[in-house]
Amino acid sequence: MTIGTAHFLPTANANIGEKYLLLECLGDGSHGWVWRAERLLDGEVVAIKIPKQLSKDDRMLSEGKELIGLARHPNVIQIFHAGRVPPDNHYFVIEMEYFPSESLAQKLEHRSHHFGNTYERLFNIYEQVLQAVAYLSNLDTPISHGDIKPHNILVGLDDLVKLTDFGSSALPEEIYVRTRENGGTVLYSAPEFSDCSSRKGSIKKLVQGDIYSLGVLLYQLITSRLPHDTQAQVRSHAPFPKPREINKSICPELEKVILSCLQKEPSNRYGSIDELIHDFHLASKSQHGYVDTLPVINQANSTKDWSSEVVNALENGNYIQAAQTARMEFKRSRNLGALLQQLNALYRAERWFDLEKELKELDSEFDAEGDDAFQIRLVAIKTYMQLRQLEKAERILQLSSELDQQSMEHALIGASIDGMKANFENAKKRLVVLNREYPRNSSILSRLVQVSEQLRDYSAASGYLRILLKICGSDDSLAKKRQQYEMLGVW
Repeated sequence: MTIGTAHFLPTANANIGEKYLLLECLGDGSHGWVWRAERLLDGEVVAIKIPKQLSKDDRMLSEGKELIGLARHPNVIQIFHAGRVPPDNHYFVIEMEYFPSESLAQKLEHRSHHFGNTYERLFNIYEQVLQAVAYLSNLDTPISHGDIKPHNILVGLDDLVKLTDFGSSALPEEIYVRTRENGGTVLYSAPEFSDCSSRKGSIKKLVQGDIYSLGVLLYQLITSRLPHDTQAQVRSHAPFPKPREINKSICPELEKVILSCLQKEPSNRYGSIDELIHDFHLASKSQHGYVDTLPVINQANSTKDWSSEVVNALENGNYIQAAQTARMEFKRSRNLGALLQQLNALYRAERWFDLEKELKELDSEFDAEGDDAFQIRLVAIKTYMQLRQLEKAERILQLSSELDQQSMEHALIGASIDGMKANFENAKKRLVVLNREYPRNSSILSRLVQVSEQLRDYSAASGYLRILLKICGSDDSLAKKRQQYEMLGVW
C-alpha cells in the first residue's frame, strides 16, 4: 500500500517509519522535501529526500540508485539507500550524506557580498564540478548527470563542492531513463535535450549534453548571465553575446573553451570531459596571467516567452495552465514545439479525453518531419493506448515507423500493444529480438518477465528476473517477485 501527497506532510521531531527522526527541513521543492534526519539504527545524521508523489511507482521515485555502493568521490554526494521505509512501506526515502552547505545558486545571489569576485575562486569551484562529472562519466558503467546547474551544486566549508540531485541521471544506451517534469532545467540544457520530456541516446551523446551544460555554467560564472533567456532560444540555439563582449577581462583562451562547449552540434563540442578539463587547465593559466579580478557585471534582465511560462507552470505542477499557454502559442504560430508542450502537459495531467479531442483536430502535423513531430506521434500513440483505442495507436505507430528512424521506443510500443491484445507470443518474439539488440536493458527485461508469466513460462521469467536483479540491485518490487517465485518453486 502506498499513500499520496495529501496524506503526508513531514514535520520536525516526527519519525519516518522505524528508520529516521526528522530534525530540520533543508529544502521544499515542487517534487520533494529534503530533511536533515537522524538514522535511528546508529544515530548517524544524514540527509533524506522524500518525494511528494508517494503513490508513484518506486522506479519513478528513485534517484541516484546507480550510485549506491560506489567508491566515494569528494565532489559527489553519496547515496546510501533508496526505497520504502518499514514497517508499513508507506514512505519512500532517498538517503544521502548530510553536507552542510549552500547551493551555488544561493552563492551567486550574494555576489555583492564579494562571492566570486576573483577568477581563482570561481575556477576552484568549477574545477571540482568538472572532477565530479568526469568521475561519473569514467565509471565502469558510465553515468551522465543530465541536470548540471547551480541549484544542484553544493558549496560547503572552504569552498568544498559536491554535485547532487541525480533525478535526471542516465545510464548508457537507455532511452527515457529518467523523465522529470521539466526534463532538467531548460536554460542549462543542450538544444537536443531542451524539449522538457526526456533524454535519450548513447553515453557519448548524453555526456556531450553535460558538456554543453558545463559551458552554460562557466559562461554564467564569468559573465553573471546565461547565454539564453528562454526555452525557445535554447531550442533554436539563437545567437548570444560572446563572453568577451560582456566581460572584457576574459582571456581569449577561456572564451574559446566556453564556446567549444556551447556548440549547437554535439559532434562539434569536446569529445569527453577529460578533453574539456585539459583545455580548461590551460585556459586557467592564461587567465591568471591576463587578469585575476572580475569586474562588477550587472545581470541582464531576462525576458520570458511562452516556453518559459510553460516550463514554470510544469515545475509548479500546473499542467492545465501549461497546456493552455502552449495551445495559444500553437494556434498563433503553428509551432510544433508548442503543440508538443501542450500534449505533454495534458498527458502528465492524465487528461486522456482532452488529449483525444486535441488529437482529432490534427492533420498535417502527424505527417511532419523532425524530432518534434516524432515526439508528437509518440504522445498520440501512448494516449490511444491509455484509451484502449489500439487500432488508432497501431495506425500512428505504422506511420511513425515509415517516417522516423526505427528506435527501441517503437519496438517497445509494438510489443506493449501486442500484450494489450493478449497476443503474448508475438509480444515475446519482439522483446527477444530487442533484448539481443539492447542487452541488459531494464525496460526490455521487465517486459520479458511479464510476458513470460502470461505464457506460464516461469523458467524463462525467472531467468530474466535474475538478470534484472543484477542490474537493478535491491529493487523492492523485484525482490518481492523473487520471493513469489521461490514460493512457487520456480527459482
